[in-house]
Amino acid sequence: MKRAMETAEAQATVIVLSSSFVQRGEPAFTDKWSRTEMALRGGASLVIELPVAFSCHNAGVFGSAAVDLLFSTGVVTDLSFGMENPDAPLEQIAKVLTSEPPKFRRSLKTLLAEGFSYAEARSAAADVVIPGARAVLSSPNNTLAQEYVSRIFARGYDLRALPVKRLGEGYHSDILDPFASASRVRKAIRSQGKGDPATEALPEWSQRILDREISRGRCLLSLDLYWRILSTVLIREDPETMAGHAEMKEGIENLLAAKARRCLSFEDFAGACTSKRYPKSRIQRHAAHVLLNYGHSLNRRAQREGPPYLRVLGFDDRGAEILRSMRETSLLPVVFHPRGRPGTYQREIADLEYRASAIWENILSSPDPGRESRTPPVRPDLDPCRRGTSPEVS
Repeated sequence: MKRAMETAEAQATVIVLSSSFVQRGEPAFTDKWSRTEMALRGGASLVIELPVAFSCHNAGVFGSAAVDLLFSTGVVTDLSFGMENPDAPLEQIAKVLTSEPPKFRRSLKTLLAEGFSYAEARSAAADVVIPGARAVLSSPNNTLAQEYVSRIFARGYDLRALPVKRLGEGYHSDILDPFASASRVRKAIRSQGKGDPATEALPEWSQRILDREISRGRCLLSLDLYWRILSTVLIREDPETMAGHAEMKEGIENLLAAKARRCLSFEDFAGACTSKRYPKSRIQRHAAHVLLNYGHSLNRRAQREGPPYLRVLGFDDRGAEILRSMRETSLLPVVFHPRGRPGTYQREIADLEYRASAIWENILSSPDPGRESRTPPVRPDLDPCRRGTSPEVS
C-alpha cells in the first residue's frame, strides 16, 4: 500500500476486501471485520466488501467486480495491485482477450478440445498471438492483474493501472521467505506454529489481531468441521439438483457427488477431483457454491449487472471524508448493512451474503449467530495527523 501511494502520489487508499468465502474456493481464514482492521492498521482509509457472489469465483468474475466497485466510488483515480511481472504487456494482452481475434479463437477451441482447463487454454491461445503471454498468465497474481486491466480496457474506465512488483515466494509456496506466502502463514498457524518465522514476519498489528481472534475461537484453524458440513450437503444433493448451481457444467456435479462419499477430508476431496481440466480452486468453488445454494440464474445476473451496492466494512477519519465525497460521486448506493426490497437483485445478493456469513459462523468453534446484521463498520483509533481534505484516492 505504501508503494502504491507513493507511485500514484495519492493521499488515501481504498481497499476491496473479499467476503466470507474467497477466490481459492474456501471459507476465509478469519472474519471480514478482523481482516478489515488489519487493512486499516496497515494504512488503508476505507475498506469496501467484495460480495460473496463475486469473491468466491473465478479470476474473471472476481477481478471484474473488484474493478467495478472501485470505479463506482467516483473518487478512485488509480488501481494498484501486486504481481510477479509488473512490466508485462497487460494492455496488449487485454486487447486480445477482449476482442478475441480469429487466431486466438481457433487456438482456444483446439486446446479446450484437448482437455485443458479454460484458464490454461486461454493463456496458451493468447500466447499464440502475443508470445510470452502464457508465461505472464501462469501465476495467480499475474492472472488477477490481467483481469483487472482487461476490465478497465473493456469498460473504458478512467482508472490508471499501477502494478507493484510482488516480493518473496509464489502464491502457493511453502518455502520460508522473509515475505512468506499467505498459504505458508495459514499453514504455520494451523500447525500451531507459534514463533514460526512465517508468522513472525507478519506486521505486529496482524499478529496481535490474529492472536486475539484465535483466543476467541474465531479463526478456522482446521477445515474438518467445514468438510463434515460440506460433504453432508454434497451427499444429500442429487446430481441433477447440484447441476443447477453457479458455473456447474460438463457433468462435474457427478464427480463431486461421487468423491464426497469416499473422501475423509476436504484436502483429499479437492485432490481426488482435481485434474488437468478441473483445477483445485475450481473444484473448491463449485463445492462452495453448492453449500451456499448459489444458483445459475443469480450467478448469470451477477455477471451481467455486477455489484449492486458499495458495502462499507471500515474506515478511518480520512475514510469518513471520502465517504462524504461519495455522497455526490458514487454510482451505487453506499450501505453499511445491505438489504434491498424483496424481489430485487440487490436483495438477492444481500441474502446470499447473509447466508454465506451465517454458514461461515457455523464452521467456527465459537460461532456468533447474527453477527453479520449487527456489526458496524470498523473504526480504529488512528493518529489524527492522518486527517486531510478532499484527498485523491489510490
